[in-house]
Amino acid sequence: MRGVVVSCPRAGQIWGTDEMSEALTDIRSLGANSIAIHPYAWVGKDGEVRHRPAAGTGYLDDAVRRMRDAGTRIFWKPHLGYWGSFDWRGSIDFGENEAAWQRFFTGYREFIVDQATLAERHKVELFSVGIEYERTMHRESDWRAIIDAVRAAYSGPITYAANWDGLSRVPFWDALDVIGVHGYFPLSSEAKPDRAALLAGWDGHLVELGSLARRLGKPVVFAEIGYNRASDAASRPWQHGTEDTVANRELRGLLMEVALERVELEPYVVGMFWWKWMPGRRSGRDFSLKEEEARAALGRHWAEPPFERLEVTSN
Repeated sequence: MRGVVVSCPRAGQIWGTDEMSEALTDIRSLGANSIAIHPYAWVGKDGEVRHRPAAGTGYLDDAVRRMRDAGTRIFWKPHLGYWGSFDWRGSIDFGENEAAWQRFFTGYREFIVDQATLAERHKVELFSVGIEYERTMHRESDWRAIIDAVRAAYSGPITYAANWDGLSRVPFWDALDVIGVHGYFPLSSEAKPDRAALLAGWDGHLVELGSLARRLGKPVVFAEIGYNRASDAASRPWQHGTEDTVANRELRGLLMEVALERVELEPYVVGMFWWKWMPGRRSGRDFSLKEEEARAALGRHWAEPPFERLEVTSN
């Protein structure tokens, strides 16, 4: 899956508009064959999860139609909006408040099963049960109940997208079909790393990732990967903030080219989804794939036909 994550402001209404179709045409011209979108629910400090039923939005069904019309495969990757309640998704935590935990998992189950039901109706190719919820991993039984409920609603392959440094803390990989990772791996602390330094940085991470894939007998999808125009993009690729200089453009282009060349060679990797593309005039600025060096890297690499990979099936 040579993929792009199409993001947008608000709850996602733009996914169902002509701007989405125009974006898909542009993305497909670069050689992408897969698209991820991330429908939202919102979580409060008290554990309440609020969402609008997927079938009632209209724009989510329309988004699927537009992606199918563009000839892409689909990765359905629901997110929890945390703004105003937590620093980031990895800090969602309710401490010793058992009532809040129960409220959270009840609400999250309703949200994610509703999303899985829509994904099943459209025969979406890959579904994520969650992303980066680092401080919830100790609630293993709750997560396994979520996975069972999703499997009852959705017959396709299921993943969970762990943060790059949290792979070893996910206790339920055995219950999933695909290991998902947000691949913002630090690659080099050098001020101006060259290709050799970046390749060496990838080698160490891919050894560990490959070991996990072989031990579990499961493939890996890079559920998200991306870089900014930033001088520290090689050492802290997850950081927001851009500075448009020639050196930063060149570094970003090199980072993308090395990742595209190196990671796809791994036999256990079945896809990479690049963050992010905003439909319409919106650039999103941070991590924008519309910028020339990003488009050039994707277009050059994806001009070659993808390696054949075995189809991923659900358990």
